[in-house]
Amino acid sequence: MSNWGTIAVGTRIGEGRCDPLFFRSWTNLVVGGLQRGDGVLDPAVELPHHMAANVLVREFMRCGCDTLCMIDSDMVFPADTVRRLRDAPAGAGYDILSALFTVRRAPYAPVVLKNHLISDSNGIRWEHQAHPELITGDVAQVDATGPAFCLIRRSVFVHLSEYAPWWFDWGERGLGEDTNFSQRAIKAGCKIGVHTGVSIEHRGAVGFRWDADKQTTTTCEYHQIGELVKHK
Repeated sequence: MSNWGTIAVGTRIGEGRCDPLFFRSWTNLVVGGLQRGDGVLDPAVELPHHMAANVLVREFMRCGCDTLCMIDSDMVFPADTVRRLRDAPAGAGYDILSALFTVRRAPYAPVVLKNHLISDSNGIRWEHQAHPELITGDVAQVDATGPAFCLIRRSVFVHLSEYAPWWFDWGERGLGEDTNFSQRAIKAGCKIGVHTGVSIEHRGAVGFRWDADKQTTTTCEYHQIGELVKHK
């Protein structure tokens, strides 16, 4: 057994339909991708993302497993993805270890994030920026990741027990629940990594139209929450 111990896998499914390719991946994982002693949590359903994440953590803390593997219902992955993360020698020293995935919106940047100090009209703050040069096939230490497909040790939630039952929550100026959680974890002394050799697919809805100026098909996407977060 790896030093991640036994792993409980859990997913959060939103109010829309469950992605069929995710369902196939999830089924293959729970049927053939886990080890003796691992567990499967009831999915968190029809809840906002941060609430669903907290439901999964609550269920995990009630079970006997050592590590929580959070998987979002818009991810597509091979059945051996959990095994590849848990067995990677380079990941053994991390408290949170994520597979490599990209964001769902243009420019579809990889989620390999480092902190950068930004100064603008909103004041001076830390902002996460993608670093594709860290994608070498090994584990990269990062400053934030999302629970799209990641291992989180039980000790992380113990360290953050002061936030229970809201381990995941939105931060100031629209800071996402995943980034806010990552910052809390690092402040508590936890180490976050992304295994850049374990790459999975992030599903997203886009439209397609013909661009007469460029004479090619382009993608169209709608990010309505962006304006709200910008002005929070």
